[in-house]
Amino acid sequence: MMTILYDDQCKFCTQITFWALGQNPKIKAMGIRTSEAKEVLKSHGIQYIDLQTVYFVSDKVSVRSAAAFNILRCTNAPWRWLSIFRFLPIAITDALYKWVAKNRYRWN
Repeated sequence: MMTILYDDQCKFCTQITFWALGQNPKIKAMGIRTSEAKEVLKSHGIQYIDLQTVYFVSDKVSVRSAAAFNILRCTNAPWRWLSIFRFLPIAITDALYKWVAKNRYRWN
């Protein structure tokens, strides 16, 4: 099961998530605030939920930029090719992710 856990109160996050769902019908999505999403994360040992973080659950849980790259890997070409940037240091890709997360409500 591939599941995106996202901030469903953010229009930017919702648009990106629905785009990903359109790319791959095997991906499911849940709002991060739902009890079901909290249970999924808890079953993977995650107690604290960061509302500025996207989570991607498959065999394991990936967060922030790692989650974004894993989501991209599940999309169609040419979007899938962007996942090649996962080779960059996580400090750099997470810094970019955090900047986007901080400013996401401006882009609604």
